[in-house]
Amino acid sequence: MDLADDPGQARLRRDLRAWLAEHLTGEWRAGYQAGDEGQRIALLRQWQRALHQAGFAARSWPGAYGGRDGRLIEELIIFEELARADAPPDVFRIGVRIIGPMLMQLAREDQKADFLPGMANGDLLWSQGFSEPSAGSDLASLTTRADRSNRGFRINGQKVWNTLGQHADYCLLLARTDPRAVPHKGLTAFAVKLNSPGIRINPLRQINGRRDFNEIFLDDVEVPEDSVVGEVNGGWAVAMTMLGFERRGVAVMGFACGRLFGRLLDLAGSVRLRETGAPAIDHPPLRDRLAALGVQARIAVLNNYRFAAMVPEGGVPGPEGSIQKLHSTELNKAMHDFAFEIMKGADLNESAARDLFDFWGEEYVTSIGMTIAGGTAQIQRTTIGERALGLPR
Repeated sequence: MDLADDPGQARLRRDLRAWLAEHLTGEWRAGYQAGDEGQRIALLRQWQRALHQAGFAARSWPGAYGGRDGRLIEELIIFEELARADAPPDVFRIGVRIIGPMLMQLAREDQKADFLPGMANGDLLWSQGFSEPSAGSDLASLTTRADRSNRGFRINGQKVWNTLGQHADYCLLLARTDPRAVPHKGLTAFAVKLNSPGIRINPLRQINGRRDFNEIFLDDVEVPEDSVVGEVNGGWAVAMTMLGFERRGVAVMGFACGRLFGRLLDLAGSVRLRETGAPAIDHPPLRDRLAALGVQARIAVLNNYRFAAMVPEGGVPGPEGSIQKLHSTELNKAMHDFAFEIMKGADLNESAARDLFDFWGEEYVTSIGMTIAGGTAQIQRTTIGERALGLPR
């Protein structure tokens, strides 16, 4: 493939950079940082609406569903430029990158019309209800039940590691509808309103200090028949389709690795080593490792474009997405590991050490968690071996 922008792509990149320069101001960032959790989510909803109005959100979606009928590579250009500008967190990523593309593949037309435009424009924030306390990587062992009722289905159970559910409007939830079927055959996917009676959401404080994750308790939650996504007892197809898009979505971290490498360079140039008294970046072994990480960061960006070129427009990502997901999340962790190694050998007073730890610490522990999100590194290696390389099970 040709990695150079064509005239239309170059114009999109210029337009987005100009838009970000106008809208992503120091004043906006200061207001976001000063807000509490609820105020930040409100600002991020406004940010999504602004991106959408400018044509930079869900760009590759069909126009009928809130998109711009663009190509997937245009989405990647947008992701790359947003990462380069250190744009605000993308709290709509689960809807726009994972659930929305699945709905286009498997949902009824009325569900597409009801849900997709709101996902794109910031009106509907979505979360995902797959994992349970005893069902993580072994998703087919989940025990949340959905039994037939007069109104449709009655759901009972518990979900965990639900991202942003305390602020979300909907949850795409997987429940067991046929307990007699083999585990992956008796599951059904539901679009559940999170303000439904019987739902209790408990935010979980993580090691990085954030409260992104939640556990959700469902006690006789009534959902109508038309909340079923796909086929009754066909939830496994919904889950696998979503996981393919999720791995591609997490792999977009490859663009963030480029920004992270720039921060590593700044760190290595700003601190002096106790051993030599010289800047860390002037130490030959550290320079060699920085160069190697820089090469890998560039590979992560190029792989995003390479794998996108392998997916037909509107198609479901194949096992190649696991390669990029594994590479970008492991690289993200390795770069944070290296930052702490540099700080460990640096000549820092207590104040400087605290400031650097505050800057790097939260993202360091987050980088470990990202090797689990969207399927653990071990699961990705199995997928790559069996489905990409054709190795025996």
